[in-house]
Amino acid sequence: MAKKVRLIDTTKCMGCKGCQVACKQWNQLPATETTFTGSYENPADFAPETWGRVKFNEYESGGKVKWNMNFSSCMHCSDPACANICPVNAIHKMDNNAVLIDKDTCIGCGLCKTACPFDIPRIGNLTGKPASWKCTFCFDRITNGKGTACATACPTGAISYGDESAKIAEAEARVAELKKRGVAGAQLYGKEELGGLGVIYVLADTPDKYKLPVNPEVALSTYVWNVALKPVKFLAAVGLTFGLIGKIAEKKETMEKAS
Repeated sequence: MAKKVRLIDTTKCMGCKGCQVACKQWNQLPATETTFTGSYENPADFAPETWGRVKFNEYESGGKVKWNMNFSSCMHCSDPACANICPVNAIHKMDNNAVLIDKDTCIGCGLCKTACPFDIPRIGNLTGKPASWKCTFCFDRITNGKGTACATACPTGAISYGDESAKIAEAEARVAELKKRGVAGAQLYGKEELGGLGVIYVLADTPDKYKLPVNPEVALSTYVWNVALKPVKFLAAVGLTFGLIGKIAEKKETMEKAS
């Protein structure tokens, strides 16, 4: 399957939060009770039941207040640190670029959150046991020929979804257009960062003005942990396998007794 990316053109975002609502609706995520914190950014952080949100970035420049708005969620990294550090191999990088968490395997240890350069996953209990939660890249939609819920809902075309090469070309053309129109700070984000991300941004200013890390890096400790955890991962995999075999045998014995 061809690699897919989500393209977010921040210059077209009007902060309507249609993407945020669509994410909640499609994934049947519960509502979150919030309070006003002095910003239109609401909720103020990710949560097990909040996988995508619009960031409102207000700052002063040249004596004037400027607003930068952008949809934020899992970046679906090419080489995800979360998958590398997971002690039970619960996180997987798919061929279409999606990074998925197997909730049955996840133990909710939180190492993925610690390793993520973008501070995305959140640990919580939504289905009866602690687990890590984040954007799934609408895997159920994109594997059935549909776009992501956020892209489908966006009324201005600020969020779109498609083949990686086509979307990067589209983003590069948009940056060139913005520069011609006098937007000197226009730039691409996500093509080169961490070897390429599953989310590409068109920015009108530097990444920090959008609450994005300027030079995202995976901490050295993550690589160290990955090496150190290899024996643990193997034992966990063996344990899960025998656990599954045990469950199958138990179910078979129950059915035989019932018959």
